[in-house]
Parts: sequence; C-alpha cells; structure tokens
Amino acid sequence: MKALIILLAVLAAQIREVPRRVIFLLKSEDPAAIVEAVNAFDKADIQFTMERTLRPDDSPEMKSALAMVTWKNNELVEAVPDLPSVEVVDVTPHDVEFAITAALDDRWQVKTPSVWKKLLRDESRTDGGRTFYVAADGDDTADGLTPETAWQTLSKVNDALLGFADTVRFHAGDVFRGHLVPQSGAPGKPIVYTAFGEGEKPVLEPSWDASSPEDWVKVGRKLWKCTKPSANELGNAIFNHGAKGCGWKVDRPDQLGRKDLRFCWVRDEQAVYMVSRKNPGARFDSIELAEKQHIIDETDCHDIVYEGLWLRYGAAHGIGGSGVRGITVRGCDICWIGGSTLYFDEAGRGVRYGNGIEFWSAAQDILVENCRVWECWDAALTNQSNVDGVEQKNITWRGNEIWNCEYSYEYWQQGDFARTENIVFENNVCRDAGYGWGHVRRWNPNAAHLMFYDTTAETSGFVIRGNRFERSKNCGIRLFNAWYDSFTMEDNVWYIPWHILCRYHGRPTEGLIDKNPDHLDRTHNDSRAEIESQTVEPPLQIRFSKRGLRQFKEKFEKK
Repeated sequence: MKALIILLAVLAAQIREVPRRVIFLLKSEDPAAIVEAVNAFDKADIQFTMERTLRPDDSPEMKSALAMVTWKNNELVEAVPDLPSVEVVDVTPHDVEFAITAALDDRWQVKTPSVWKKLLRDESRTDGGRTFYVAADGDDTADGLTPETAWQTLSKVNDALLGFADTVRFHAGDVFRGHLVPQSGAPGKPIVYTAFGEGEKPVLEPSWDASSPEDWVKVGRKLWKCTKPSANELGNAIFNHGAKGCGWKVDRPDQLGRKDLRFCWVRDEQAVYMVSRKNPGARFDSIELAEKQHIIDETDCHDIVYEGLWLRYGAAHGIGGSGVRGITVRGCDICWIGGSTLYFDEAGRGVRYGNGIEFWSAAQDILVENCRVWECWDAALTNQSNVDGVEQKNITWRGNEIWNCEYSYEYWQQGDFARTENIVFENNVCRDAGYGWGHVRRWNPNAAHLMFYDTTAETSGFVIRGNRFERSKNCGIRLFNAWYDSFTMEDNVWYIPWHILCRYHGRPTEGLIDKNPDHLDRTHNDSRAEIESQTVEPPLQIRFSKRGLRQFKEKFEKK
C-alpha cells in the first residue's frame, strides 16, 4: 500500500509537470455574442481565434465584431490537431465564462496564435547558416541575402522560414514598426537577431504614430479623439520620445475628468480619447501610442540570441514568454514598457503589464548581459511563475544598467512541485527605483530594487552579488516571506538615503492563503490582516544599518 501511495504521488507530480495545452476556438454567428466573448477573453487576458472569416454580405455589425478578433486562419486551425501536445477546445458564447474559469482554475497553458505558428513551422526546420539583412529602404520581394537586397519589414522576418544557425541583421539607426516573432534554433545552432552597419541600435517598436495634428479630432472641451485600427489595447502615449514624458491612462472615459494629458482607450471605437489644452499633434513633435503586445514574444522558443537591438514603446513586456530555454540577450536597450491592462482585480482596478525582460513559467539556460533598461512600469528584469511543477534554472543577469523602473529585479516562484536553481544576479548597476513614469500612476506604488514576493518553490543556488543599488522611492529590498535562507547576498553596495533599506513581512513559505502579489503589495496600505494572520516571524523595517542585514556580506555608502 505504501509503495502504491508513493507511485501515485510520483505520477501526480509528473502530470502536474505537463499542464493542459489548449487553443480556444470560438464559434458564433451572432455579432453581439462575439463582442461579448472578445471582452470576456480580453478581461481574463486569454487569446482565442475563430474560423469564421469576413464575407461580402456580412452586416456592418458582423464586420465590426470580426474586426475585434485579432487573428484567424482556417488552414492553421485545421493543422493544429496534428500537434499531439496541443488540443483545440471549441467554445460557443454561452460557455465562454465556463471555459475561462476552467483555464484559470486548472492553469491551462492557453497557446496564443503566434505560438501555434511556431510549433507548426518547427516541424519542417533544417540547418541554415545564412545571413539575412533588413533595412528601412529594403524590399520584401528581394532575397534578403545582402545589404543591397535587404528585406524591409518585421512581417517579412516573422513569416520567413529560417534555418538553424541563421542570422537576421537589422540596419543600424533604422526604425522597424511592429513586433518580432522569433524562431527557435537548435543546441549550438541558435537563431541570431542583431544589427549591421554604423550608427545607433536598430529600433523595434510596435507603437502607432499619432504625431500629426490630422490624427486628432476635437470632440469636446479640451477633449480630443484619435482613431487607430488597433485590435489591441493602446496602453501608453509617449511624447517627444520620452523627453516630454507620457500620458496618464485611465480605464474608462468617465474617469478622464479635465486633467491635462489623461487618456483612455475605447476598444469598440478603436480610439484614444485624450484631454489636452490644444491639439496633441500640434503640441508635441512626436506621439507614440504603445500597443498591448510584447515587442518580442518568445513563448515556447529556444536557442536564440538577441544582440544590439533597441526595443521601445511596447505596452506589455519588452521581451516576454514562457517555456523558453537557451536564450541570450546581449547589449540591448529596452525602454518605455508597459501600461496596458493585464487584468482587473476584485476592486475593478486595472493591474498593468510592464516588464523589460520577463521569463515566465518554465525557463532555463538563459543569459542577459550588458543591457540597458529604463522607464518600465514594473520590473526591468524578472523571472517568475505560479505554475505547478515547473523549473527555473541556470539564469544569469549580469553587467546590466537599470534606472527609472518600479523594480530593478523581481523574483517569485510558486506552484506545487516548482523548483528554482542556479539564479545569479551580479555586477548590475541599479538606480532610482520608482523614479520612472509608472510610479505615480499606480494604485500600488511600491518601488524596490529587489522585489521578492512570496516564494514557495524549492530553491538553491540563488546569488545576488557585486551589484550597486542607488536610491529608491520606497525601499531597497522588499521581502514577503521567509525564504531568505535559500539565497546568498554578498559584496553589494547600497546607497538608499531617506527611505527604508528593507521591508520584511515574515510570511511562511508554505500554506499561504493568498499568494497573489497584487493583493499584498501596496506600500502604504498592505493587506495587513492577511499578512499578519500568517506571520511566522516579526515583520521588520530595516533602515540604513549593516546590523539589520548582518547575515549578509553587504557594503553601505553615505554621501
């Protein structure tokens, strides 16, 4: 009997390690029901697709509804069942809420359309070793094999069938609109995305240009409307490439009031409404409307190198995705990230996207070095997860420069049978946590250079060393629960004047009732009843004092 129980436990663990991987396929002929389904999926931050294509005799209502569905392709939908690891789940409007609840409760891996494309394409990959060039004055009908016959667009790069060990080079100083859908290499034969030529790093930006006065129509006293055909939410408005800051996004038009440069995105109209004392297009030389998507979505990708690229103006993450391995990010610039809605909490507050580089769920064999990251809504750099049975291991962050992000580095790992191993954060320079654009716009301002939410995963080999941390709006370190025996801190230099060095909440590492970070992380209004009900050690607020961190080999500066 005892052996049987052990065997069942092992099998249960193995089952948890392979979550259900699905694609939601919506079927409906009712435009109102399609709109309602789109809104429900969007609120849950779950993507779906439809086989239903636009027909010449469709009503205006149906055309408008289908325009809200961001992606559809009959051939690909038919091919997906050939992938044994992914199943298609049919949903109709009456069972959308049930499907969403099941996906969230059971932590299904709902695959986005771009991921199916990757999975299908990987079936026919071969060795390459070629170099392709991309330039703003290129031509997508050319072969891309020389600078003189360069491709022109990111769409061409995304659709090309790259071989293992191929390299894609973007022309220095050029700007490429859109987002990158990377392709996987093979061990020892990575796909490389990098630059060629002299000048500034090539720019990848998925934002919409709204810089012309003709883009804006006056619709009320100090109220202007800009219509852009984006099916995705527009989550930030950046003025003069950040020199004039950015807008203040609210969730609904009735929240705009008359405060200058507040704006909201109205999906049904595919429009931005903005309060401004004059036409925004005449007021600013440049306005970029950041779209809700990762600039690079590398979900389920492996063996890739990104080097010498500049990623900016994305309203989700700069680089994001789950299930990755063998990734190198080197010498890249990432800025003005986040602002779109991740989900709405129980109080109706919009919790926002915004990490410069995020590795979510399973991730291993990753190096991020010599990058510069600034002006992120949330973390500059992070690996995190709440998925059962996953591993995050062999991840190194080193030699990066970070400023004006809410957190310089964020980590937490939860989920049954989850494990974290060999994470190194070293020789990074981190300045001015909470001094960025998102801090005053959050309902939960909580800046910290090191943000360590509740961690329940088995953890080993976690090292923070040789870094420099300067200034923070709230604190240097925020540590929620008692996993500190699992990490090593040594030879870091701290300069945190005016504020608390470390806030420690003393929660347990198992049996947590509420593990959702956004329920607990309000700097001045923490969910105290929830925290204190499970406190296993006295909460601490450690000010500038080596004595408070005596178990660590830290250095402190006063200027």
